[in-house]
Amino acid sequence: MAFMCTDSGNLMAIAQQVIAQQQQQHQRQQQEQFHQIQSSTASASWAPPPDHQSAFASAFSDPFSFPPPQSFKLSDEFDSDEWMDSLIGSGDLSPLFADPPLSTDLDRLIMPRGDVLTVDQMPQPVKRDKEPEPEPEPDPDPEPNSKVTVSCSSSQSLPSSSSSHPVLKSLLDCARLAGPNPDLAIKTLDQTRPLVSKLGDPIQRVGFYFTEALSVRLMSTTSPPPPSSSSSEEFTLCYKTLNDACPYSKFAHLTANQAILEATESATHIHIIDFGVMQGIQWAAFLQALATRPGGKPTRVRISGIPSPSLGSSPIRPLSATGNRLREFAELLELNFEFIPIVTPVDQLTVSDFRVDVDECIAVNFMLDLYHLLDDSMERVQYVLRVAKSLNPEVVTLGEYEANLNRVGFVNRFANALSYYCSVFESIEPAMARDSLERVEVERVLFGNRILRAVGLAEGIERTDRMEESGEWMAQMEKSGFKSVQFSNYAISQAKVLLWNYDYSAKYSLVDSTSGFLSLAWDGKKLLTVSSWR
Repeated sequence: MAFMCTDSGNLMAIAQQVIAQQQQQHQRQQQEQFHQIQSSTASASWAPPPDHQSAFASAFSDPFSFPPPQSFKLSDEFDSDEWMDSLIGSGDLSPLFADPPLSTDLDRLIMPRGDVLTVDQMPQPVKRDKEPEPEPEPDPDPEPNSKVTVSCSSSQSLPSSSSSHPVLKSLLDCARLAGPNPDLAIKTLDQTRPLVSKLGDPIQRVGFYFTEALSVRLMSTTSPPPPSSSSSEEFTLCYKTLNDACPYSKFAHLTANQAILEATESATHIHIIDFGVMQGIQWAAFLQALATRPGGKPTRVRISGIPSPSLGSSPIRPLSATGNRLREFAELLELNFEFIPIVTPVDQLTVSDFRVDVDECIAVNFMLDLYHLLDDSMERVQYVLRVAKSLNPEVVTLGEYEANLNRVGFVNRFANALSYYCSVFESIEPAMARDSLERVEVERVLFGNRILRAVGLAEGIERTDRMEESGEWMAQMEKSGFKSVQFSNYAISQAKVLLWNYDYSAKYSLVDSTSGFLSLAWDGKKLLTVSSWR
């Protein structure tokens, strides 16, 4: 399967289609209003007062029983899949949940957000005089033959239906033995291999990648594995396949965009500071929503893009491509738009790096980006959050994975990762056939390497795949002076409608916490959480 599309050509076609659809919709609305007036005049029947006609109509045209709290919503016309199709083959698409590859035969990462890079292409953090804080003490290890009991955080404990599965029990035994008795761990791992398969059920498949990761950890020295040789186009195709099958990225973009739209509803000058900007899929839909805003288009829209580490040490080319793509799209929507790339290393940013005007309404977006900065001290996270706070934003949107893979010892980290990826693999199962070669490639390319980076690196190698749960993100945001903002009823209902589109399984759900976090969950286990702050 291949997608060979010309970037600018498809972009123009998509934008022209969007505008044509808007014009047709406007004409239909005018015709409907005309017929309503005629019918009302002829029959003298009741009609809602003019001031309430818009809300009255929306109550029947929208799939909700109540009108949105704000006077506009994200447009249903824009199709992000078509936008991605136009990027495949252009070399500019960087998937949503991505990190630079670090693999052997496993090949690469999970849920996308970046071009394929080798480890030495990653921008290195600024060296500081302060000595780094030591790694947490490893978990106390039992005697080799003692019963294995793993203590996990409550949100990451293994599902009751899976906790007794022989594959998972064997993997946890191997993880427990990896430190005190690696030889016995290798023997136990060899006994596990016949039980796992890339073509099996979800537990057998996730077990395959954890078995490979443990094998790398037990066999490797202090040197990282060689980089993968998979192509960028292969990575892009796998991301699109995952995006069609599962609502991860669409949920994150949709929810964050709605929060920004509501916070900037009456603004005439909107400035978005996007930490981790990639190919612009999120902002294309946002620009269309602004172009159809009932209160009128904003006078100017500006996006300042800080590249994700996944774009490597030379992000100018992909950033320029993103800016050009969005600028062309905005021009067809008749929006006054400006894209400003900012290539200062993220842990050297200051307020002076941003061109902010006094009349601008600022929105800061951290979409699956801050986890790149996680470490034991949280120093880099706090630095970036303080910079964001100093910009005095009207809204800050944060999207992060829901797993504790940061400041925990190896055994607990292994158990948490195993629990998390079991749910991820199970969520793929209903949408993609077990014998599907596309599914095999998605799991190999997008997930295998993230599992390796989380649990397969030998001690002494810096881990690059860290995650934190929403409780820790709340602590970090509040420490930086931010206060959480509840998502509107409309934003939550809109996310529910998105899940209804993935109606092959009722196991997808939303978890709306009182603290303002909205999580996408599979079978009750949170996978991805979005929050809004100011």
